[in-house]
Amino acid sequence: MWWRVLLVGALLAGALGACAVVDPVDNRYDTVSRSLAKGRNESIFLNLVRASHNYPLSFVTVANVTPSLTNTTSLALPNFLLGPRFNNALPTSQDRDIIFGNTTASNTTAVSTNFNVSTQETSAFYQGFLKPIDLQTLNYFIRQGYPRELLFWLFTDSFQLNKEGSRYGYHYDPPDDYGCSREDPLHRCFIDWVHSATLAGLTVEERTVQSTSGGGGGGGGGGGSSDKSSSTGKPTTTAYARFCLDRILGGQAAATLPREVVVAQTSLRNLDVRIDLLYDKKLICRESWDQEDFAGPQPDTLPLKFGTTAFTIVPRSAYGVFKFLGSLMKVEREHIPPAPYAYIPPDRQYAVQPPRLETVHEDPRLLTVVQNLGGQCFVHTWFIDGDYCVPEEAATTKQIFGLLAQLIAIQTAASDLSITPVVRVLQ
Repeated sequence: MWWRVLLVGALLAGALGACAVVDPVDNRYDTVSRSLAKGRNESIFLNLVRASHNYPLSFVTVANVTPSLTNTTSLALPNFLLGPRFNNALPTSQDRDIIFGNTTASNTTAVSTNFNVSTQETSAFYQGFLKPIDLQTLNYFIRQGYPRELLFWLFTDSFQLNKEGSRYGYHYDPPDDYGCSREDPLHRCFIDWVHSATLAGLTVEERTVQSTSGGGGGGGGGGGSSDKSSSTGKPTTTAYARFCLDRILGGQAAATLPREVVVAQTSLRNLDVRIDLLYDKKLICRESWDQEDFAGPQPDTLPLKFGTTAFTIVPRSAYGVFKFLGSLMKVEREHIPPAPYAYIPPDRQYAVQPPRLETVHEDPRLLTVVQNLGGQCFVHTWFIDGDYCVPEEAATTKQIFGLLAQLIAIQTAASDLSITPVVRVLQ
C-alpha cells in the first residue's frame, strides 16, 4: 500500500506546483518587441520594392498587441477497488485494484495574440507624408549623427543655382537625368555639389525667438513693444532655422573623403566662389543672424545665399524619399543604362555610378538590396518577381531603414492614424 500513498502524494504535489506557475513577462515582452520591429522593417522594405515596380505604396500600423496565455491543469484521485472479489467473476476492469480514467489528469494550454491593424490611408496622414522636409527636420537627423552626405542624397530633390543672373538647374533622377547641367560652364553634376556641400561643412542651425502676442497680428521677429501686450497675451516662442557653414564639419569631411575627391571639388569650388566669400561671417554657424533670417515663415524651398550666388533647393517629402530609393533599386536590379538624352560630360562618368557615400567607409553604398540571396538577411520580403534581401553587412541601408521609420513618425501624429477600419487577428 505504500506506493499508493506515494502516488497520491505526487499527484497532489503536482497540482500544487501547477497552481504556483506564473506566466513570465520578460520573454514574452521580448518576443513581441522583436516581432513588431521585424514587422516594421518588412513593411518599409515592401514599400521600397513596391516603389521600384511603380506600385502604389501602402502603409498600415499595429495599434496595440495583447498577448495572452491560459493554462488549465486538472487532477483527480483515481478509482480505488474496495471490497472482496466475487467468485467466478469475468475478467473485467474491476479486477484491478486501481482504475485510472481519462479525466484523472489533464492539462490544457492556450496561447493567443490579439493585435489591431489600422490603415494609415487618411488625408491627415498624407498631408504630413507628402509635405516637403523642412530645415528643422533636416537638423533633427544631422544632430543624431546621420552622415550629412547621406541626408543630402535622400532629402534633396533638385536645386537651382543663380549666379550673377545666370541660372543652372540640377536634378538627379536616373536613368533619365544624372544632375549634370548643360548650361553650367564648369559642367558640374549633382554628385559634385553633394561633395562640395559636404566639404564646405554645410549644416543647419536653429534659433528661437520669444515674442509677446498682443491684440493685433504680428510676425515672428524679435523686438517690439512689451508694455501692454505683455499683460494681454502670453509670450510665444518661434523656432527659426537656416543653412550655415561649419568649419569643423568641413575639416572632418576633408579628412575622410578620398584625396582625389577633395582636390577635384576644391578646384571646382575655387573657380566659382572665393574661399573668403564662402566663409563670410554671415554664413558661419554660431555667428550673428541677419534680420531677414527671421522674416516670416519658412518657404517650401530651402534658400542658401552667399555674395552674388544663391541656391534654391527643392526638398523631397517622405513619400519622395521612398520613390527615390525605389528608382535606385530599379536601375540597379534591371541594369538600366543612362537614357540616350541624359547629359553626361566626358570627364564626369562617375556621375553614372550608383551613389556612394565617400565619407562613410564601413559601407559606402547608399542602398544595398539583392535578390534570391541564400545568406543571412537583415530584412527579407517577397514580391511578384522573387525574394528580396538586405544583407546583414549593409550598414548604410540599415541606417536608412531607421531613418525612414523616424521620418514617418515625425511627419505624422498619433491623431493621423485611422481607428475605424480595425482587423482583429487571432493566432
